[in-house]
Amino acid sequence: MSAPFQKKIKFFLEKGCEFRIGERTGAVLDVRKEGCVVYWNEWQDPETGECHPAIPGLLQHETIALENDYGKLVVLSRPLAPKRERSAVGREHRTTREITRMQVKKAYVGVITEKIAAGEMRDVRSDFIAHQRDISVEGRKRHQEMINASSPDARRRSMARRKDRSEVSTFEYEYPDEKGRTFFNWFRDAKTGGDDPLFDSYRNCGGAPRYSEEVEGLVHKVINVRLDKERPPIGSIISSVMAAFHVENKRRLQQRIPQDTLPVPGPAYIRNQLASISPIEYRIRGRGKEVAYKDMHTLGVGITTSRALERVEIDEYTVDLSVLMNDAKLFDLLTASERRAIGLDGSPLRVTLSAAIDVHTRCILAMQIVPDGTADPLLQTLEMIYTDKTEISDAIGCKFDWRESGAPEEVVLDRGPKYVTAEAYAILATLGITNLGAPAGKPWLKPFIERIFKTIHTDFLARWSGRTFSNVVEKGENDPAARATLGLDNFLFWLVRWVVDAYHNHQHSALGMTPRRAWDLAFKECEPRSISSAEMRLAFGTRTSRKVGRKGVRIMHIDYQIDEVARSYLSQGLSEVEVLRWPGDIGTISIREGAGEWITVSAADERWIGKSDLDLRAWLASRNYADPKAHDARMQAIYDIDQESYRLKNLCGLISSPRSEEDLLKTEASFMRHMDTAERRHEFGAYDEVLSNPVTPDAAPGSAKAVSDFSSDIADDETQIDDLMD
Repeated sequence: MSAPFQKKIKFFLEKGCEFRIGERTGAVLDVRKEGCVVYWNEWQDPETGECHPAIPGLLQHETIALENDYGKLVVLSRPLAPKRERSAVGREHRTTREITRMQVKKAYVGVITEKIAAGEMRDVRSDFIAHQRDISVEGRKRHQEMINASSPDARRRSMARRKDRSEVSTFEYEYPDEKGRTFFNWFRDAKTGGDDPLFDSYRNCGGAPRYSEEVEGLVHKVINVRLDKERPPIGSIISSVMAAFHVENKRRLQQRIPQDTLPVPGPAYIRNQLASISPIEYRIRGRGKEVAYKDMHTLGVGITTSRALERVEIDEYTVDLSVLMNDAKLFDLLTASERRAIGLDGSPLRVTLSAAIDVHTRCILAMQIVPDGTADPLLQTLEMIYTDKTEISDAIGCKFDWRESGAPEEVVLDRGPKYVTAEAYAILATLGITNLGAPAGKPWLKPFIERIFKTIHTDFLARWSGRTFSNVVEKGENDPAARATLGLDNFLFWLVRWVVDAYHNHQHSALGMTPRRAWDLAFKECEPRSISSAEMRLAFGTRTSRKVGRKGVRIMHIDYQIDEVARSYLSQGLSEVEVLRWPGDIGTISIREGAGEWITVSAADERWIGKSDLDLRAWLASRNYADPKAHDARMQAIYDIDQESYRLKNLCGLISSPRSEEDLLKTEASFMRHMDTAERRHEFGAYDEVLSNPVTPDAAPGSAKAVSDFSSDIADDETQIDDLMD
């Protein structure tokens, strides 16, 4: 009994079998349990040139099976298979055209065999000549029956192929008008050798050169001169070759001893010589090495992935469409500065998109407009990759959710100036993302994102008016700005609809399924990882500073408060902190004092827990809404209340009556009596102190006369002052 999980060994070779593995050939001498005893023929290593002698050896069955899996094992002959001459070509090596031509002859041979068996003709040449008409008609009919029996749709496909003679030859159904002696030779060959003699030798034709090496050399000399980056048409090159032969023959005839002239090749020969140039050399001469490498460099297995978000490609694309930069309801939640950054001025412009695609599932993970002057579009695109975009698809009204999101493992992006920033690299390192930078101008290094841009160009943008086209020739007389009919809001609306409902549900040829189906299967096999809100804040959050009050920290009309903040405010006098806020989750923020550690603070009002900045903007927009009818009712109510209050107060004597003009003048003079200004001081002049005047005998201090004079001065004032100290 075999051990569990033991792989069953297959025996591919047998005793007496001749085979080839790579460049080595050999024969099997014996088959044993551990392997095959083989005799290796003498061979030369093509890489090193070393000659190896003929030696015996043991070839294990596992090694033979492995070489068979990689297609290196070639069986040259089996001991029970019929022997064939070395020069003979086996049927398995024949082309489809050769087999078809043989089957045409075999149909005629079958008709002849039936006629001889029925006694309608004899196996002599004269009878073949006498019945050649019947053999020809019935042979064609027999071959058509063979075609119809092999495939019911073969006839229809064959007629379709006959219409395009440039790709498939029509020899398959153009039957030869042969003579009786030809039918006799076919029958005799098939009778003695079977099907092999019925194969023709067309494969051996065309070996001899049509022109001499001198003629061929002159043709290639002219081709080498004319074939350059100017990419001359083939007709021009043919004319140059003809002119070169004309001049050369003229020179030969003008020699003292005239020389033989060269035969002038025809256009077909020159075209064949152009076609004989290797494609890579032809492309390098006409396009340059860089373009030739981009278009023709060989590919192996290519980029392989085993799970979703294993490899994500990011790039920018300027859409080939003029879009009206107008304002609409879609931008109601944007601030004035955000509207100016986007450029909503009503002019027709081409917008630039920043997009990201998952290579494994071909799902679009991010797509957004990049306004001119955006410093770090990579950060915004990465943030969109991480976030669930269901709110966007729901707001647009898509039939399906845009839920494809998660943490990428590897990101491929351009080495453009917008992506080569220290902050971008720091964010990628913080998130644990492998950064693969593709050199600028080499789009084949990130082919998947380039392919989705082409799909947008050919499938989505081609449906709208205002296309700018790729060059002046394609543009023609078309004025994209004048034909622009799609506003920015409608452009974004239909772009999201196309991504979520159209592209993600389209059968992808490389996947064999839709991108949405591929994402679901990948999600079940290996669920993509996500990161916490705190990590998102550290990576994509906005930093600012805020004052700390009794209600905590207030940002965008929301108070954030926890016990630690309240304790620091009361005991340590915490007054200002640095704040880190991420719009994707406004239920919590991070704060720190100075260079301390970040502390997570939640919103005091639990209704904001788990909400985003879009929810806050919608709430602010609804709160700031002013109903015109309500405003009119409020103003009318305030006016009516004031009128009724004044009437009631007047009836009760609570309202003082207005003063006369004379009373107002006296009141003003009284209020202005003690006002001290520079003008008054100038008009008053210098003043003396009260006690600076000399005391006369008649008015000694404390006497009745002195007191009387001082009192009279006071009495002269218009306004009586009770207290001199006041």
